[in-house]
Amino acid sequence: MTAIDPYRRYWNEQGATRTFTTPFDLDLFTRYVSPDSSVLDYGCGYGRTVQALAEAGYNDVIGVDISHALVQRGLAEHPSLDLRHLPEDTIPIPDQTFDGVLMLGILTCIPSTSDQAQCLREVLRVMKPGAYLYLNDFLLNNDRRNLDRYAEGQRKYRVYGMFDIKDGGTFRHHNLEHITSLLGDMDLLHVEETVFETMQGHISNGCRVLARKK
Repeated sequence: MTAIDPYRRYWNEQGATRTFTTPFDLDLFTRYVSPDSSVLDYGCGYGRTVQALAEAGYNDVIGVDISHALVQRGLAEHPSLDLRHLPEDTIPIPDQTFDGVLMLGILTCIPSTSDQAQCLREVLRVMKPGAYLYLNDFLLNNDRRNLDRYAEGQRKYRVYGMFDIKDGGTFRHHNLEHITSLLGDMDLLHVEETVFETMQGHISNGCRVLARKK
């Protein structure tokens, strides 16, 4: 079993119909990564951000996702995009290929810390020295609904911040220090706390990070 296997079924079934909501700050990204750069969208889903980059003049963008259903949905909606199914943990692309990588709401979908670390090691492998990683994700909340489900998740998974949703998905909210620690010795150029709308229509704390590989 690979690290992504436990999550693949959900994103091929119930998750494949979801509308993703975490915003992409194109202005922040273009401040560091020019349109002539090679870019990877890791966990591209149905290609919404790959399409946004194409419309902004980026012509060398690849999206990969563990969900075959989401990739097929994206290709049906945007046939011109380069969206690829990711059948294994390893990205089938050579080392040091990309000038920029996106990870939008990915860590929340991979609730195991060891699986998150493995994912980021693979992402770093395909980044050139000096390449940029744009990451956003969900942070812990203090409202009663979330506190109750974090407590239940901690009893079930022994990890605070993990929780199940009604359609079968398992997710995780983090503290900001956990997310930045996963980036190892990358240079943190932009770290911003914000709020996002979730796939279920709720409001959650979130973060936006821009880091550079040394």
